[in-house]
Amino acid sequence: MMPFMRSTTRLGRALDFARANHGLIPTWVLADEGLTTAQIRHLVHDGILERIIRGLFRLAGTRTALQDVAAVVMRHRGAHGSHVSGLFVHGLSVEPPRRPQFTLESGSTSGTTLGTLHRSPLDPVDCTRRHGIPVTTVARSIVDAAAVLSNEELSAVVNEAMSRKMVQLQHILDAAGRVEAAPGRLGSGRLHAVLSTWTDAIRPDSPAEAAAIRRIRVFGLPAPVTQHEVLDEHGTFVARLDMAWPDERVAREYDSLRFHGPDRIEPDEERLQALERLGWEVEPLYRYQLLPNETEWLRRLGRQLGSRMRNAS
Repeated sequence: MMPFMRSTTRLGRALDFARANHGLIPTWVLADEGLTTAQIRHLVHDGILERIIRGLFRLAGTRTALQDVAAVVMRHRGAHGSHVSGLFVHGLSVEPPRRPQFTLESGSTSGTTLGTLHRSPLDPVDCTRRHGIPVTTVARSIVDAAAVLSNEELSAVVNEAMSRKMVQLQHILDAAGRVEAAPGRLGSGRLHAVLSTWTDAIRPDSPAEAAAIRRIRVFGLPAPVTQHEVLDEHGTFVARLDMAWPDERVAREYDSLRFHGPDRIEPDEERLQALERLGWEVEPLYRYQLLPNETEWLRRLGRQLGSRMRNAS
């Protein structure tokens, strides 16, 4: 039997623990397996284990950015990966920090050499697990990351999380409300500036509406009719559409949390159903979609208009 096989066999159930915990093994797990301090040193010498910090080892050659976050929260009881590290664990397109960021409850006296420690209130609703790692939710991670990301980076993260339906706008606003009162809080102004691209409505006859129409025409699509009134077969008023292509019965409605909140869900749904019965295809248009790098809504609009035109011919 090769030396590596003999050594890993001696790890026994500790190896199972490592497989379930990103290659990590605390000293207590090795001790429970009956390994002495001298035997553990031999495993390190033989290149089977690598010492991370006192009380914590990894299987040699298994280090990853995800493991780094797992190591720091395993080392500190009650810790949660947070900020940009939290976003990374959730699978968002961010560069993982060289030193993992994590949060402990306010009042904790722990210190660390493994990562960047933040102390802040941790409401249970803001805590979850991802890949088996205790981590703050997407919403809370966004709120915290506002203190360390640039406006452009934060905007990209929010747009990605919202577009992938990983979080709802209200969840971010709620998480911000729970922590903004904390003393020394940074980044809240930047966060609200970024969120305004989702919460501020596009209004008729506004520069934002003009920008939307300009982007549509530059993309090679026909300009819409604005504030188009839809009547049913009896001539009864059904709805006024923000932007419409009446011949194709395609429309875009300016949407925002402020004007389409929870109290509007039922009336909005009834209005939408009435439009669909008349053959209209209606989708929301958000202010963030006017950003230069947002083109998917234009491609989708082009596909809808082309399909409707072919069906009508």
